[in-house]
Amino acid sequence: MIATIIIYLIVALFVLLWAYTAIPKFFKIKYFYDILGSQAIPKWTVPILTVMIPVVELAVLGMLLFPETRLLGLYASFGLMLIFTIYVSGIIFQVYDIYPCPCGAMFRRMGWKKHLRVNIWLTLIALVGVLMMQFNLFK
Repeated sequence: MIATIIIYLIVALFVLLWAYTAIPKFFKIKYFYDILGSQAIPKWTVPILTVMIPVVELAVLGMLLFPETRLLGLYASFGLMLIFTIYVSGIIFQVYDIYPCPCGAMFRRMGWKKHLRVNIWLTLIALVGVLMMQFNLFK
């Protein structure tokens, strides 16, 4: 019973996270494009990522909503969080040529080090969800 509640809380957390991060990107697509243009990524990827990132986030959200695809959604959440965490780590450890602003909605005011800590925690939470579902710990 406790494991079931934990799984549902983890899924709810990521549903809210992906909705909170994806939906504003669509409503402010030009702003998101400009923000991506200031990031430490190749400029040719900006138009592609401007559309791809929120679409993928919403797709993952959709996977989390249905029991048949929930485990895949948790794997995708873990993968996305791992990618974002590696990217933020590169910023903190000055791997890139530029030091962009933390321009994501909830990360705008927290700075890169706190952003990294939050990302690490979210990555670990997603991993816990994957492991619990993969090994049927909630049934």
